[in-house]
Amino acid sequence: MSSQSWKEEHPFVTCEITASEDESHFVGALTYRGFENGRLSGPSLEAVRGQFQVLRELLDQRGGMLRRGTIMVGYHNDDLKGDVLLPDGEVVGYWEMEEDDDTSHFTPDGHEESTLSAPSAWMLQDSIADWLGVYCDND
Repeated sequence: MSSQSWKEEHPFVTCEITASEDESHFVGALTYRGFENGRLSGPSLEAVRGQFQVLRELLDQRGGMLRRGTIMVGYHNDDLKGDVLLPDGEVVGYWEMEEDDDTSHFTPDGHEESTLSAPSAWMLQDSIADWLGVYCDND
């Protein structure tokens, strides 16, 4: 990797972008409140910055929660349901919290019924990351 790096910031998320030696590939390491939470990548600095801008919008405007390399929209804005995405924007499913308690369910994209459930949204997001095989340094 090149010694060149750029930093993009959000109140809770930071993206440290580095370039390959020939600057043909760029990788942005995402940290949320100091913990690694996934990576963005692309053919240019602008591409990775653009992906980070979309992530910022998911967090700020759609109530997204970034955890263990996944994003659950609808959490921080109290919708308590929404898409589950990877940092690159790929939708992997849908989550929803029950109205009478915190039990939350995940339905993978293309399925009719939920396949994962947990007593809280945080625990569900951890289960989704395990199911996807997403691992970060803070696991």
